Parts: sequence; C-alpha cells; structure tokens
Amino acid sequence: MARGSKIALSVAGIYPVNWLALQNRFKRNLDDLLIAIEQELVRPHRDPYAEVDPSRRPHEHDTRLLFVDQLLGLLGWQRGPQGDVIEEARLQADTTKFMDYVGVVDVTGAPLLLIEAKAWDKPSVSARTAGSHDSKEVLLAKAIQHIRDGKAEGTSPVIAEWDKYLRQVHGYVKTLKELYHHDLPRAVIISGEWMVVFKKPVDTFLGTFRPDDIRVISRSEFRESAVEILKLLHRTALTKDAPIPLRPSQLKNFVEFDEITGAYQGLHLHYERTGSKFFAPRPRILIYPALFVARQDDTIFTVIHNENPIELGYHKNDDGLETLAPHLADIYERGLALITACNTEFGDALPLAELSEFPGFRTEGIEKSPIGNLPEADEWLIATGSSTHFLLESPRVHECRFHSWAQCGEAAASQSAINVRMIDPPAFFVDTQRHHCAHRDVLDRREERCLIQGIDSRTCCQACVYFDRCWDDAGRRRLPCGV
Repeated sequence: MARGSKIALSVAGIYPVNWLALQNRFKRNLDDLLIAIEQELVRPHRDPYAEVDPSRRPHEHDTRLLFVDQLLGLLGWQRGPQGDVIEEARLQADTTKFMDYVGVVDVTGAPLLLIEAKAWDKPSVSARTAGSHDSKEVLLAKAIQHIRDGKAEGTSPVIAEWDKYLRQVHGYVKTLKELYHHDLPRAVIISGEWMVVFKKPVDTFLGTFRPDDIRVISRSEFRESAVEILKLLHRTALTKDAPIPLRPSQLKNFVEFDEITGAYQGLHLHYERTGSKFFAPRPRILIYPALFVARQDDTIFTVIHNENPIELGYHKNDDGLETLAPHLADIYERGLALITACNTEFGDALPLAELSEFPGFRTEGIEKSPIGNLPEADEWLIATGSSTHFLLESPRVHECRFHSWAQCGEAAASQSAINVRMIDPPAFFVDTQRHHCAHRDVLDRREERCLIQGIDSRTCCQACVYFDRCWDDAGRRRLPCGV
C-alpha cells in the first residue's frame, strides 16, 4: 500500500481498554471546567487595571488560558517541553504562517490536530445576509466551496470574519498536504462560546466533502456533546501511542500488516560518560539494534528484540590492525534476528525499505530527521534503512591523510591532536584512526549539517551512511578528502 494513503481507525482499534472510565472522567472534568469558566465570566474584576465592564469577554489570549489550554489537557494532549502539542507552529510557504496549536505524533511530529483559537466574543458561524438559511454545517460547506472556486471574499455566503477563518484553515491544510505531505486528520476553530470541528479537513478543503464532515457545537451544547467531543478530539482518537520500545510480540497490537508502509533498520544508541571523578570522563557508546516500522499515517513504532547492548569500538584483527568489522557483524546478526522475529509475528516478510523512504523522526516543529533524540539526554534513535549501522567499516576514500592531525598542516583542527576519547567536544574516534577527521575546514562546514554531531563531532563523513544526505554535490566537491 502506498505511503500517504489514509488509515481508517475504528473505535475498537484505538481506544484504551478503560474507555468507559476515560469517558466518565472526561464528562466530569469538562463539567468542572465549564462551571469554573461560568464563574470567571461573571466576575467583574478579571483585570484589575481595566475599567469595570461586567459584559466584557476574554480576548484570544485569555480564551486560550481559560478554556483551550485546559480542554487540550482533558483530551489527553500535553503542552510544554517534551509535550505533543506545538504552539505557534511555523509553516514555511509563500509566506510564513503560524498555527495556534498543532497536536502531533510524539516521535515523528506528524500533525494530528490543528486548533485555531479565536477571542471569546467572536461570532459563531453566521450568514452574510439576513433571512432563513441552511444549517450552520451546510452554510460552512457552501462557504468552503466558494473559496475553492476562487471567488471573492466579499461575496462569500458567510460573514467576513468566517470567510477569513475558513481561508486561513484552507491554507494550512493545503500547505501541510502539498509541501509537507501530511494528511491532517482533524481541524478545529474554537472560541469559548463555540467550536467547529472539521472531521476530514483534507477532504473538506481539498477533495470531495460532505456537510456531515463538519460539526458545529455551541457552549450550551458542550455538556451534552461531551462524548462526541471526546471521540472526535481525544488523542487516542487520532493516534495510538505505543511504548518505546516495543517487543516483536507487541507490534501487532498497534499495527496490522497491511497498514505497514515500510520497515527500516536502525539503532537505539545510549551515550555514557564514564570514569572516575578524579579524571576527565570518557565516552562509552552502547548500541541496541532496532527496527522502525512505519504505519500509513507515518506513525513510527520502535521495536527492539534484545536488551543486551553491543558496545561500539574497534577490535584488532590477526594483523594487529584496528577494525570495526566484528562490531558491525554483531549488529548485523542481532538486527537479522530482530527482523526474523517480527516476520514470525506477522507470518509474512516485512517490507524492508531504503533510508530515503523513511518518514523521519520529529525534530523541531514538524521537521523530520533520520535521527531522533528521546526525552532523556544521551539517548538516540537512529534510522539506517537498508544499512545496519550509521558507520561503514572503512571510509569511502582510502588512504586519506586527514585522519591524522599532524598531516593536516595549517588546516589542522584545534591546537593539538585528540589522542584520547573525550566528551567535550564529543570525540569517540581519535587521531590517526580511520573513522576520525582532523581537518578544520571539514569540521567547520559540517557543524550545522551533521546529523550525528551530538554523538560524535569528529567522525569522518566518508565513513557515515548519512554522507549523501548531509552533503550536496557542491559541498562534496569542496571536501579535501584524499588530497
């Protein structure tokens, strides 16, 4: 099945076992929130520096604080550091746009829920002209079709503010689809007095849609619509979070075989600072072969079969030369065992894919990367695709003299050679080793582009599987490697 097609998530397939308890808790907490808001709205002195105005309603910032932020928490979304909600998320299109809230998949950063907050007293969906009209859902559908037909703002069937809101969401959905290749599952425009939920925003704003895919709910209906709101907007309604890591035997609990778009080899890397406190700490890198299984919605499941790490390091061969070959062989064998275990669970061979097809881990906002850092420091997820390691046994360029600081001459990095492993800067491979780079210009140029910079800042680019991803043709031509 092609990547990017939609995934149909049934209630039975996504809700936790204690769905009834979750439903009851949400109804109770929503009721408490609405009572608190009602008390706040009748309090005349909300702003001690403003003139008393009992009819005043919160502006957009207050609406977020009083209602939207709280509602997100009740719906299973987490704001703040390491949360799954990005606030003021930036979209780079013809102009830079900022989305109020975007709920995302934890690891990939793929958007799940867009929320645009409006000031409390902004009008609900209203027709531009007086008289009898269709339901608000049908009116919105006509207004969206008006936008899609390229018609002028001043002739929209809805009032000017709502034409503006709809054009705003239309632009977000279109940009996410066309530039970022994301099918946004849900979009909401909300104030404290009403919410409009677009159940299928890609269909509604870009494809074939129905008014039934739009739901308008007023504050007076929030309590009676609590279960509906929960089913539409709770985090588990849009994605099924999985623990990191999964065991192969757990994988089928989260993804069906025909929902898998690719399986990518990779690693979980743990970086240790070790040694006596009397001396400078030294780095130690422990590696666990992993498999990253991507679902149709670009959710990535991390699978690890063996909890015993493999320590990164050279071994000496029969000729007394240092080599990574035994380490890489151990990783290969462990990775093959992991793939076999997953295939056994499904009764079929997983579709192993190249790194270029990997959906990417979440980095900043909705940007993607083959390297993902976990909430804990010095913990990494590393996708390698059809390769089994991010390091090659030997650099692509043989006999390069720039592995040696002394051979770099005036282009040597720092004031002296790095002869022992260190953590500042992170340097695992040391001077004259084949995986070490001592060339100042190379290190300068790679600083902003290197994907493993946080793990090791001196690894030779020619010995890394991300070489072609980090360096374009022009950059590669400027490298002095092998000169």
